[in-house]
Amino acid sequence: MTVVSEATAVEAYFSMAGEVTPRRFTWHSSTLSVEGVGRRWREGGERCFAVLTAGGRPFELRLDEETLRWRVSRAPTRRPAAA
Repeated sequence: MTVVSEATAVEAYFSMAGEVTPRRFTWHSSTLSVEGVGRRWREGGERCFAVLTAGGRPFELRLDEETLRWRVSRAPTRRPAAA
């Protein structure tokens, strides 16, 4: 995984109990569906989520609890094109 810090638009479910579950997000002009949410944790005023998209691509999403802005903080490492 590659460390990044890119703002993103996220569609998420907010439960009455205060739990947040990301459903979809935008990455490089594509909308990706979240197929699974693994680990959830809090760090430095952010809610953090380890998610898998279709095809099993891992990402880390973070929600700033003060501004309610999302960002991608880790993304799959791009593989070089085959020669």
